[in-house]
Amino acid sequence: MKHITKILILTFLCAIPAWATPIAADSASPATEAPALPEGEKRLRQGIIIIGKLTQSMAEINNKETADAAVPQIMRLCEELRQWTQAFNNLPPLSETETIVYEDRYLPIIRKINKIMQAQADRLAAAEYYGSQNLPAALIHVAQVGH
Repeated sequence: MKHITKILILTFLCAIPAWATPIAADSASPATEAPALPEGEKRLRQGIIIIGKLTQSMAEINNKETADAAVPQIMRLCEELRQWTQAFNNLPPLSETETIVYEDRYLPIIRKINKIMQAQADRLAAAEYYGSQNLPAALIHVAQVGH
């Protein structure tokens, strides 16, 4: 599980998976409600959602104005990611079975996220961060959360 955490932290861009979209409270009947997820899995999903928000922020950058406007949000999400990392690392260790299940379930998603992140990072770098002085520093700050 630490391997998955490291992958999440070392990246800063992804798409929010469909399963992460909240379901309206009245849309599920009591007979069809899913069982509660274990805390480790909930936390893992929360991390993916935070990185999804970072992806959205980066994907919306297409000029200097949007680049500068994205910096405060990226910094806020970086802080959320830092707090998520601390909370995740404070969870009790996962069993070997849980680790295998979560890696099977989430590693393909995380690998896809990494490809999307790299493409967005390359796009922003090729555009020279649209002339923003603060965007490169904000993105470096996000990448350093896991170090």
